[in-house]
Amino acid sequence: MSSPLNKDSRMECSRHGLQKPSFICKHLQHGEGLGFIEANENSDPDYPFREAWCEACDKVLLDQGEWNDISEGHAQIMAICEGCLNEIKERNE
Repeated sequence: MSSPLNKDSRMECSRHGLQKPSFICKHLQHGEGLGFIEANENSDPDYPFREAWCEACDKVLLDQGEWNDISEGHAQIMAICEGCLNEIKERNE
């Protein structure tokens, strides 16, 4: 995904094929039972991408009051496909 994201953006996943990109904290990628907090404020039709983070990242976010250098540094957000996000959600809820 080298070009800017738009509502039609897709990424190729070796497991799920062509999918919409999603974004998670680094902890969720291989974690289990870490909690799964999913942003529910995707009201922008030009940015229809799912975003999620673990309970530890949520605590840092709440302590900071916003996404900033500290909370983003802790989360180290990464792009994954929506199919992988669904699997990660099941493992961490």
